[in-house]
Amino acid sequence: MLKKILIIVFSLFIVLIAAAAAIPMFFKKEINAKIKSSINKNVNAKVDFKELDLSLISSFPNLGIKINNLSISGVDSFAKDTLANVKQLQLNVNLLSVLKGETYQINSINLEEPKIFAKVLKSGVANWDIMKPDSGQVPVDSSKSTFKAALQKYSIAQGTVIYDDASLGFYMKLDSFNHTGKGDFTQDLFTLDTQSEIEKLTVKYGGIPYLNGVRLDAELPIQMDLKNMKFTFADNKIKLNELLLSAIGYLSMPNETDIAMDFKFDAKQSELKNFLSLIPSIYAANFKDLEATGKFSMNGNVKGIYNEKSLPSFNVNLLVENGKIKYPSLPSAINNIQIKSQISNPNGVIDNTVVNVPSFHLEFGQVPVDGRLQLKNPVSDPFVDMALKGKLDLKQLTTIFPMKDMVLSGILDADVKAAGRKSSIDKQQYEAFKASGQIIANNFNYAGKNVPMSVSVPSAKLIFSPKNITLSNLAAKIGSSDFTANGALNNYLSYFFNKNQSLQGNFNMSSNLVNVNELMGPKAAEATTSETASQSKLTVFEVPDKVNFNISAKANKVIYDNYDITNAIGTLLVKDRTITFKNLGMNMLDGRLRMDGTYATINPKKPKVDVDFGIDNMNIQKAFQAFNTVKLLAPIAKFTKGSFSTDLKYNSDLDENMKPVYSTINAEGLTNIIQAMIDGFEPLNKLASSLSSDKLKKLELNNVITKFKIKDGRLNVSPFDIKKDGIVMNVQGSNGLDQTMDYNLALNLPRAMLGSKANEAVNTMLGKLNSKAGTNVAMSENVKVDAVLGGTFLKPTINLKYGLADAKSSAKAAVNSVLAEKKAELEIKAQAKIDTVRAKATEKVKDAIADKLNNLFKKKSNN
Repeated sequence: MLKKILIIVFSLFIVLIAAAAAIPMFFKKEINAKIKSSINKNVNAKVDFKELDLSLISSFPNLGIKINNLSISGVDSFAKDTLANVKQLQLNVNLLSVLKGETYQINSINLEEPKIFAKVLKSGVANWDIMKPDSGQVPVDSSKSTFKAALQKYSIAQGTVIYDDASLGFYMKLDSFNHTGKGDFTQDLFTLDTQSEIEKLTVKYGGIPYLNGVRLDAELPIQMDLKNMKFTFADNKIKLNELLLSAIGYLSMPNETDIAMDFKFDAKQSELKNFLSLIPSIYAANFKDLEATGKFSMNGNVKGIYNEKSLPSFNVNLLVENGKIKYPSLPSAINNIQIKSQISNPNGVIDNTVVNVPSFHLEFGQVPVDGRLQLKNPVSDPFVDMALKGKLDLKQLTTIFPMKDMVLSGILDADVKAAGRKSSIDKQQYEAFKASGQIIANNFNYAGKNVPMSVSVPSAKLIFSPKNITLSNLAAKIGSSDFTANGALNNYLSYFFNKNQSLQGNFNMSSNLVNVNELMGPKAAEATTSETASQSKLTVFEVPDKVNFNISAKANKVIYDNYDITNAIGTLLVKDRTITFKNLGMNMLDGRLRMDGTYATINPKKPKVDVDFGIDNMNIQKAFQAFNTVKLLAPIAKFTKGSFSTDLKYNSDLDENMKPVYSTINAEGLTNIIQAMIDGFEPLNKLASSLSSDKLKKLELNNVITKFKIKDGRLNVSPFDIKKDGIVMNVQGSNGLDQTMDYNLALNLPRAMLGSKANEAVNTMLGKLNSKAGTNVAMSENVKVDAVLGGTFLKPTINLKYGLADAKSSAKAAVNSVLAEKKAELEIKAQAKIDTVRAKATEKVKDAIADKLNNLFKKKSNN
């Protein structure tokens, strides 16, 4: 009997297992269709998921529904945004509700690795507002929905959540977000127990990061009143890094637009070190070893209505008394820290926010620093009242804060005050805005392993007034470059208060050496060989926005790319992401370069230059070595020794290494080759070989003037003449970046310069000419040759056509003489015929007239 019972039980167990495995297969197709149908009927978005899995065994007694790779994309203004991307969404549904086939009751929801991006535009439109409106204006009956929430539990694992609200200037990001909530959502009143872990929490408001990569751990029980939509926070723990807070109060949603809240928060542990943990740089660097003592307190409240038009009132108080910060491995400390501050808003109107720090005091070792700050009416007419006074020995900072592989020294002496309203600056009523003081730097030095270039400022002085900040006595050295400067920033207060204002300034700068390669790109020390150094790439120098600087500059020597530049002088105007060069001149490549034009980074990925150049007496060989454009478009320069001058207009795009994008080059100008010798140029070698004349392998040029144009990656040369040692050569044509060429050469050269093959070709041509013309013209002393150069510079092709300068003229004269004789003979014969015809015509006319007269007289006599 026992054996039979065991067999029956085992059989039932097998049947149940089989049923548990089979039931999901029966409902998979139906549930999949209902999910997609329910989504498409209710949302105005693009929703998709890869696959649907059902399980009964792992979720028993519920039916587990797993939706893999779920994505929700926006439409219209959010067409390029992904609202949600969930690796796996699991719904545990009541099995009986599935078997009945009417409403599916969801008991729990689990999200694996969700990425949620909630965005609000400046207009207030939100990307999660995707529910389709009811066209019939009939309220939705939730009881008729296919799915009904009967939640007991929900969870989020390894989530990323971003909330970006442009209408409020608020941004929040949750990285590695883990969260669980337990509660009976079928009840109107219940307690929801939540636990949250956020690896990195970032909160920004108005562009200011109030929390930056802070770890959060929270245990937060919430009393849920779903009927009245009111949520009350009971005793809870919120830990931000090492700072432990508590928040007690409630949040309610009395209608569709308002959120009412009343919270009080307080820091439960009053230790300075816990507050310092919120500062990322301090928390990340040996925080466990940090000694921080002193009383710290932070508390506040938030109360009122939040909606699109209003904010709740708030008040935040922060206090530090008798604080001290010291790293045990370092000899000195920040002592006697005293800070009291308050941020308050009485009615939720942002313009009524007041930031008040009546005083703060701290001592770097034994050196005191004091100050104060008050800010009011930040929106309508900002008022600021601030002061800072202290003399800081920067070297002492290295004895207070860990600064590995870093050298820092110098004295900063500051005594600055400012008080007044923005409106006074806007109206240029500078007497109503008080700004005074100075900052003096002496023997400032900054260098280290992670510092690209050492910085040294032997002296600098800034003097503050309401109108400007005057810079005087600045002497600085950055790497191998040195600078001295003086000048003024003329509207720094308007720039500070108004984001649309540009910072204006006038400066005079001079330098003995400016190493642009070092300032813009890799250090020369990084190159192990001269070849590597020459291949060091520059990076794009991005001209800053919102500045309007007029700079008179002078430099005895400038190193840029492979160029050594001396005696550089000119004016630079920096405005609208563009540097304008005015009357800029410099000595380089044995000549003098003059330039007027612009360098613009309006699009930093595509810098542009537009410059008028004037070059006087520059070395051709050095220009070839220095300019890649010359190498590609004028390779003949490699085989040319001498000097040239030119005036040209040039514009092109630059690449990420500050090199010209050759296909975008547009240039035209006039070049004077003052004196040059071309030797070893393969196209000339080919021409000399074809004419059997070695003298053409070398070509001397003196005061040769030619006009040229560069467009679409091709150099076009207008006709010009070369005259030397009895040779006259007219040159015109073009060559391209691909090294192809198409040039026409018209040569008039002495016959004695030609080899035997060329002379034989001329004789053959002359014989044919005499045969056709019936002449006997002899060969002249000069020969004309038309040459067409094609192919490439390395593999040129040539096509020759010969003519005779004097012989051809003689042959033409002979032909003209024969033609003249024939013409005269024909004219005589024609004239004889004409005379005969004319004589006969005259006789006929005479006879006809005589007959007419005879008849006329007969008639008269009869009458």
